Amino acid sequence: MTLLKIISKWIVGLVFVFSGFVKCIDPLGTAYKINDYLLAFGLDGLVEYALFLSILMCGIELLIGLMLITNTLIRIAAWITLVFMAFYTFLTFMIAVVNTGVTDCGCFGDAIKLTNWETFIKNVFLMIFTLILFANRKNYGELFAPIIRWLFLLLLVFLVFGFEIWSVNRLPIIDFRPYKIGNNIREQSEMPPGANPDVYEQTFYYRKDGKTKAFSIDNIPTTPGWEFVDRKDKLISKGYEPPIHDFYVFDLAGYEKTDHILDSRYIFILVAYDLNKADVAYQEEINAIAEHLMMRGYEFACFTASSDEEIYEYQSLTNAPYSFYRMDPIPLKTIIRANPGLLLLRKGTVMNKWHYRGLPTYEEIDIEIQDVKY
Repeated sequence: MTLLKIISKWIVGLVFVFSGFVKCIDPLGTAYKINDYLLAFGLDGLVEYALFLSILMCGIELLIGLMLITNTLIRIAAWITLVFMAFYTFLTFMIAVVNTGVTDCGCFGDAIKLTNWETFIKNVFLMIFTLILFANRKNYGELFAPIIRWLFLLLLVFLVFGFEIWSVNRLPIIDFRPYKIGNNIREQSEMPPGANPDVYEQTFYYRKDGKTKAFSIDNIPTTPGWEFVDRKDKLISKGYEPPIHDFYVFDLAGYEKTDHILDSRYIFILVAYDLNKADVAYQEEINAIAEHLMMRGYEFACFTASSDEEIYEYQSLTNAPYSFYRMDPIPLKTIIRANPGLLLLRKGTVMNKWHYRGLPTYEEIDIEIQDVKY
């Protein structure tokens, strides 16, 4: 029992530390996931608090883990752990049962992807060790004297939440996403040899003499008089999905420009998924960088999911001298955790990224493109 008690504390503590840390380095990513769940459950009024909830939830999770592995106020930590696990085990069960449309829970951020059912099973497994931890909460020795325990806890709180606030204003120190520096977007979008695609059952609906009938793909009617009405696809088995499967770029006229973007020797991209929410405090600096690059023959563009009207308003407000392209907001949020953020691509390879609070100097830009003759 002594060994089981020790193992339980370390398993729960390390899982909480890992899970909390990979989310604390990317609070915006967790906020996006919370936003998806709030919308799925019809809690639209709480969407504006998604980032606050993300910082609070991830910080508490990391804090619990650190308290457990350092034997700091472990009785309190055991109580919080039990409440935390009971709530999330129930919540993940409900999410797994109710089809919310959100397939990845985000419990390990972008580091490890789990389905909703896998997340629930993980929580049930972890709940076993949580109950052992809770039952033995009075049998663990404290690392510090009583006064020092509270001072150490305050230090942990300061470090954890200070780190999270810093992370919100910077790019993640570890990037687990497919758009991390060094990755090629085309390669990340390809199906590997031998990979199985999704398998769908297709049902076709045709009408004749006022009556609509369903047909499989093998017996579609070919005789005269049948009129096509609709087609419905049902997923039979999920196949391999490339890490990047939704990178499609369009100009404002609606023409696809994906190949142009990925074939460009160098292109600097200002990523702003929502121009209405974009921070314009650094816009003069961004405009100066754009003009500096365009004068030297480099392409500079903005990728956004905003409407034409919002783009025109943004151009009028900021005097943006560059062209705009449109993308879906989901990949834009994935590409860079900033609104706006700056991305440098070279023939589809991510060369570097910058948060708007840490834009590059001209000298840093020259280092990035030093192999090009002006």
